[in-house]
Amino acid sequence: NNRFLKTINLFKMSFDFEKFANAIENGLKGNCVGYAFVVSYKDNWKVKRAGGYARTLINTPPLEMSTNVQFHTASVSKAITAVALLKVLNQRQDVSLDSLFYKFLPSHWRIHQSLKYKDNDKKINFQRLLTHKSGFRFDGGLDYHALKKDMAAGVNESNIGNNNDKNGYQGENFAIMRLLIPKLAGYSISQNEDGGPGIDILQAAEYADYYMDYVQKHLFEKAGLPLLKCKAEVMKTGMCYHFPHNNKPGTDFGNQTLVCGSKGWVMSAAELAKFFRTVHYTEAILPAWLSDKMKDELLGYGQKGETAESVGFYCKNGKFPRSQNDGELNTLIIGYANHVQVALIINSELTGNKGMVEIINAAHDEAYKMKKNNVDDLK
Repeated sequence: NNRFLKTINLFKMSFDFEKFANAIENGLKGNCVGYAFVVSYKDNWKVKRAGGYARTLINTPPLEMSTNVQFHTASVSKAITAVALLKVLNQRQDVSLDSLFYKFLPSHWRIHQSLKYKDNDKKINFQRLLTHKSGFRFDGGLDYHALKKDMAAGVNESNIGNNNDKNGYQGENFAIMRLLIPKLAGYSISQNEDGGPGIDILQAAEYADYYMDYVQKHLFEKAGLPLLKCKAEVMKTGMCYHFPHNNKPGTDFGNQTLVCGSKGWVMSAAELAKFFRTVHYTEAILPAWLSDKMKDELLGYGQKGETAESVGFYCKNGKFPRSQNDGELNTLIIGYANHVQVALIINSELTGNKGMVEIINAAHDEAYKMKKNNVDDLK
């Protein structure tokens, strides 16, 4: 209506996207090897910025950072997988977020009784996987054989519905979706009636391929994105370093096809931005009510809250830590209640006194103060 259009016009005139981007850059420059981010408003990008190196001189060919250089996106992949699961559940109609997930595991797997509870207090349904409340407390193995072992071992029922302890966040919740999504979508999986190891190896590859096929056809293509993979391309994918890099080689984290789901997707900041604004500001992938539910109930997202200026936000970060790798990677997708989104990739640790979310929230509030008194209903 006219009042809505007037409100949006006031917002566009008073929210300075360049100032927002400048404030973000001020928090990143000199504190990492390279960074790239895209600021979007609803279903359009507004500002693209990058600085530093995607590949230093030690990793030929050297490459300046750009919003078009692809990196492994670490745990931001979880939010992508969440969109895929929500979409296939919505397409099925006969299965819901409240349905037990174990019924869609490989038929020859041994499933522990704790995964089969039907009462609400103990039920491990799809929603609990999406919110890390399944009770999983495993050792971190994400491949087919680790997941098979874990489903046979089961969970401590006292952990079901709880994700508050230090081990509550578990990659297995989303790695298992690499198997669930193809099954829910009706892909033909090779059967293993006798439980032979050869078919397990074949199934592991099929599930990974079919998961990626579903995401590509039903998510990425709907967002107008090219063919994407969970595998770094030699001499093309950006490298990740320690900061300062001191002329030491970095890492691209290689091929994660067989462990994808909770991590693995190789995308640029521009591609991340295009995907998530398509999810939340069009209905090409999810209906509006379902994309809102994803944000409100943190289905694949990791955090929500308010900035110091009381603007609501939701986000998902990703990280491959320096302590365990030849380089560090930090990724982030963050969106605000006034329809601003930021997709960020940093290819080293971020030094300084503020983390990614803190830097971007502060930058947002700096821009928001300019229009707060004029357009108060955009909080």
